[in-house]
Amino acid sequence: MPDTASAPSVTTLLCCPEMPPQAVALQAMGWSLRAVAELAPPADGPALGLLWCPDRTALAQQLHCERAFGLPVVLLAPPPDAAERRALQARGALAWLPADAEAGLLADTLLWAQDLAAQLQARDSAAQARLDERKWTERAKGLLMQARGIDEAAAFALLRNTAMQTQSKLPEVARGVVHTSELAEALERAGAQRMLSQRLVKLQALRQWPRLAPPEKREAQALLDASAERVAANLARLAELLRHDLAEELAEVSGAWAQLDEALGSRQVDLARSDRAAQRLLESSEALVTRLSERAGQRPVGLLAQVTRLRLLSQRLAKQGLLAQLLPGHDVSGLAGGLDEFIKAYDEVRAAPLAGPALQPAFAAVDEAWLLLLRGLRVEQGDAVQRMHQGSERLLQALEVLIQALQGSLQLILG
Repeated sequence: MPDTASAPSVTTLLCCPEMPPQAVALQAMGWSLRAVAELAPPADGPALGLLWCPDRTALAQQLHCERAFGLPVVLLAPPPDAAERRALQARGALAWLPADAEAGLLADTLLWAQDLAAQLQARDSAAQARLDERKWTERAKGLLMQARGIDEAAAFALLRNTAMQTQSKLPEVARGVVHTSELAEALERAGAQRMLSQRLVKLQALRQWPRLAPPEKREAQALLDASAERVAANLARLAELLRHDLAEELAEVSGAWAQLDEALGSRQVDLARSDRAAQRLLESSEALVTRLSERAGQRPVGLLAQVTRLRLLSQRLAKQGLLAQLLPGHDVSGLAGGLDEFIKAYDEVRAAPLAGPALQPAFAAVDEAWLLLLRGLRVEQGDAVQRMHQGSERLLQALEVLIQALQGSLQLILG
């Protein structure tokens, strides 16, 4: 038994349903007693509970409730039978004493219950920590299996070897893989919003081209609808990934999308209005990408922001080319600058450390599609619209493959 002379580390004793006869003596020992109608964790700090049942009638009343006490409790009551004892233990009672127990013995028992509760909490916390570590490891294995197309054993070996090479604990490596993968996905989706803002206007413009055949017009509408659905899906997933973080930036993106969605759904097509709304979506998405890129810092995952920007530039070039064909007097001064911007950004991506031999097939596909788009932009009449559309779609597909390959890169995932 603990020494009764020692002061309690938790000095608040919640007495339910009223003060016991030993109250005065306990107060003299340093306990601060408070009568409560029912036992529950207080808002003002840790406490112990003292459930006083002077007779079996009072004890029976307490047994009607099955809700857990939520704090360590000592029972002062007539001797409970086996069923009553199990019921009270299930609610959180740690010890029992007769209702007329001597105050010194009660104080010792309270201190014992306090120590036992601390040990149980430490044990539960350690068990929860181990469970959390296993969850992180399982999530990391799943991400590696999906990204690399490997089995569970190979994924675990990757985590274990990385932990050994970096002299880190396995759960730390697993947590890093999950966080990096989530950041990569958030960057990809936020970057996609930039691209989709331009693609939607491009497709709306394409549908207005007088020479577009009905099957091609239906195809353009299907692509437009799919792009709109993708914007909405990205917003929903970003909300999950960010977990209320960057809420202001995400709200700006949502508001901009609502404006563009309304413009696209208008019965009377107004390409200039749609383009203005798309610009707002582009700018708000750019702000979100910037904030996410700041979190990436110098880690390889930051390269995704650059690559996803190539998607945006490809669709913006095609959009500008189409609007120049369809809107008399449309400002095309940005086309030349857009071409230079794409070339510069692409060269930077090609020179990045992650752009190794494994990604060369993806880069080759981008090169081929880029030339196709350039040919469309240089044609001034005839099938220029079709070529621009086809070239931009081909380039977009090639860039999507490149982004997917980057997201599956071990250097990016493991940081």
